[in-house]
Amino acid sequence: MTDAATALRTKQKPLKDKYRSDPSSALITLSTTGSLDAGLSCSISTAAQAKKVAGLHPAAGGSGFDASGELCSGDMLLESLVACFGVTVRAVATSLGIPIEGGSITCQGDLDFRGTLGIKDVDGGAVPVGFQKVKLIVKLEVAEEHKKSVEKLISLSERYCVVLQTIRQGVNVETQFEDAGGAVPDAKVGDRADGSGEGSEHKLDDEEVIKLQ
Repeated sequence: MTDAATALRTKQKPLKDKYRSDPSSALITLSTTGSLDAGLSCSISTAAQAKKVAGLHPAAGGSGFDASGELCSGDMLLESLVACFGVTVRAVATSLGIPIEGGSITCQGDLDFRGTLGIKDVDGGAVPVGFQKVKLIVKLEVAEEHKKSVEKLISLSERYCVVLQTIRQGVNVETQFEDAGGAVPDAKVGDRADGSGEGSEHKLDDEEVIKLQ
């Protein structure tokens, strides 16, 4: 076992023990807020960086942004939704002739970290990996004469927000494996680099998955 693997397991062990003894402590709500600026833009309220570095959330054994400058990918997903919805609201409002004097978009996502850490629930079942619920909170400042049009504005913004519709409808995601020499043609999960085992899939059992974390 490498030093890095040992260090990660050491950090994750007390978290896993805590989540097993107190499952509710694994339920964490991530939140991102964006401000509706002038023009067709939305500012995300995170630390400004020319380059964002993704890492583990502290609840999964990571150091977090304050300690290492690494951002949780879950936060990035919420940021993407806030940004896309904020810009879409601005664009739709412009088309409808509704002046937005200010406002904000907040996105909250409920996540059970037992899932991504391979921890079973109290009944021995698998905990789903991913957000269990995502909520958008839209606050808009508009003149009184335009408030009657806000419901239509939100409805159209939901319809035309790319990130929101992608999350709601789901999308097939293909994973392509590559090595330093380029893409591996028609690589399948379970195929070996030497060509043996072609077409077969090796499925990891729960214990093997847990050992990888």
